[in-house]
Amino acid sequence: MSSGDRRLKGYFDPWMAGLIAVMLINVIVLALSAQQFRRPAGARDLAAVRQGAAALADFYTSEIAELGLENNQAVREAVAKYRYALEQAITVDEVARAMSTHGRNLADVIRRENQLELERKVLGIINQEPGITTAPEGAAVTVHSENGQVLIEDPADILSPETEAKLKASDSAKQLKEMVQIEIRSGNPKLLTTRSLPGQIQALRQEIESTRVLLQQAMQAGGYAELTGPGLIIRARQGQEQALIDNVLGYDLRDIVNELFAAGARGIQIGSQRLVATSSIRAAGSHLLVNHQAIPTEPVEIKVVGDPEVLASALDLIIHSPYFGLTLNIEKQDSITLTAHPLE
Repeated sequence: MSSGDRRLKGYFDPWMAGLIAVMLINVIVLALSAQQFRRPAGARDLAAVRQGAAALADFYTSEIAELGLENNQAVREAVAKYRYALEQAITVDEVARAMSTHGRNLADVIRRENQLELERKVLGIINQEPGITTAPEGAAVTVHSENGQVLIEDPADILSPETEAKLKASDSAKQLKEMVQIEIRSGNPKLLTTRSLPGQIQALRQEIESTRVLLQQAMQAGGYAELTGPGLIIRARQGQEQALIDNVLGYDLRDIVNELFAAGARGIQIGSQRLVATSSIRAAGSHLLVNHQAIPTEPVEIKVVGDPEVLASALDLIIHSPYFGLTLNIEKQDSITLTAHPLE
């Protein structure tokens, strides 16, 4: 690798690359929302955004290999979380959110782990200094880089000219993004925590954002947050030969709900009632009660978010059962919004 290549590699900023990509994705999302493409956001738009998100993942993977971090556990986990978030996203907005949250986290992890690897290499050079064993306890050496020039602060005069020359010629030292502080303890050099206050604040903000996203996802999965995505609108009518008093409608609706959840439904709403873990569905006389609330029965409207093709296929299994007493009208939708079940 030429010195020019090394300089370019040293100034690689994965967070900025990710930010640019996220901005591009957001432009697409805004354009779709404003109908500037003169057609509804559908499978082709989602595929295009997914392709861009996957290209960013491939770019990061290439840079990870260039930086020698392909076996770094933290980096591998961040890549896996990013790719998993993309796989789970089923709308353009969800892909954009996955890129914004997990893509930024991946870039931060790459930058952090690269800095740590550079610090270890600098420590390795200093560890070869013969005078380390006789250095005063608590003496410190500071190494940082400005414009590709390595600057060394050695108040206790620990390092020999030869060691300083090695540091100044080291590509690892030249690529440092943050200051490295090394303290002598019991005759051994030890890395001190060098995270700057802005860096610590950024890490805490990232942790808060990741926790917020996980909480939102958990609330959506549990039915306690609004959920939007492709899915089905199902209108169910009871056969004339069936009687509500026999609770046939309640049984059949529970069969529908169980089949939809088994097929990967992310959320279900019957009438105005979002289903949660404690939801009840039963017919009482001429009324249908969901979450103990009366629901119109002519027809019963069911909204479900998930893969429309998979969900529709799953319903075929029960529709043709001789014991199924409902007539279903099934519509596939590109976007459905489910209300949130109130927190009590």
